[in-house]
Amino acid sequence: MAHMTDVYGNVPVIKKSWKRLTGLGEGQVGNEFIMEFEGNENIRFLVQSTQFPALQRANVETFGPHGVMFRQQAWFQNAQDITISFKETIKGHAYEFLRDLVTNKKYINIKLTAAGESYLDGNVHAAVRLEDCWIEIDGVDLSVEDGTALVRPSGTIHANWVSWCDDDVSGGMGLSFNI
Repeated sequence: MAHMTDVYGNVPVIKKSWKRLTGLGEGQVGNEFIMEFEGNENIRFLVQSTQFPALQRANVETFGPHGVMFRQQAWFQNAQDITISFKETIKGHAYEFLRDLVTNKKYINIKLTAAGESYLDGNVHAAVRLEDCWIEIDGVDLSVEDGTALVRPSGTIHANWVSWCDDDVSGGMGLSFNI
């Protein structure tokens, strides 16, 4: 017999916690998102993975007498780097779009929102607008031994400003995506 004292099951507390969690609503699923490139709406269907940008401020450190350290929040970090990967099509739609951006040194605006079966119009509290962005794409491996692997160019979005859309405009900057 175990020698642990003062231990007992408390199923009513577990049930109460479960009810509070489910009462908040359906959980957001990471594969239910839409990323749209302004002026290139068909590319959104080729985005395979990306990220919500970080929410952060710069960290400022100062020291006082006896080496006492104090840290405080400083400026809002509006410029962000976000990873992205695309699915290439046999006709080269993704590379056509990306080559045009790089060759012509274009800056674009990108909208990203959580969307899914339960909320096709998107979610303004989980939506961002990335402004004045450019994209860098890493090299992609091609191999005769990868007969079942798709070509997925990946790289980095360099955004100069990140607007969390529920902060900018009521209604979320027009981030409404009906599929």
